[in-house]
Amino acid sequence: MKRFSWVLHWIASRRVRAWPQFGVSASLLPRLATVLLVPALAAAVTSFALTFTARRTPPEPVQVVALGNPAARTQAADIAPIALLFGAHPGSDGSNIKLLGVIAQGARGQGIALLAVDDRPAQAARAGEEIAAGVTLAEVRADRVLVSRSGTTREIRLPAKPAPEGIVRVH
Repeated sequence: MKRFSWVLHWIASRRVRAWPQFGVSASLLPRLATVLLVPALAAAVTSFALTFTARRTPPEPVQVVALGNPAARTQAADIAPIALLFGAHPGSDGSNIKLLGVIAQGARGQGIALLAVDDRPAQAARAGEEIAAGVTLAEVRADRVLVSRSGTTREIRLPAKPAPEGIVRVH
């Protein structure tokens, strides 16, 4: 603002005190500029405010799909190329599952299992969780787990480990 004011002061201090072709004196010039620029600034601020606060309608209308209507669902997209970008290996479909440990909770099949799927690091999973694409951990027992894929159930047992020396198994 100081730059602009010294320019106006310089114009006002010139010997020519009036602009005869417009009939405007040099002391009236700052007032005239203010009167013209303040409404322009107000219009610009109002335009930006209305643009950024306007509610926009979605490009296509939202359609409500009934929960039990299978015909309205779209087909699943092939995500294999995208999975490769994020580090998946071809053939990693959960067919190679190794059971490393279990924590069974009673006889109801609840609990947690430590599983290594397709040579990846071991991860803990609860009964009922998906452990790979289309593969669900159905039940956790004391010495095995049941894995469900497409309605078929497969049993995976814990590998037998010999007891450490000095410990005798009692049956």
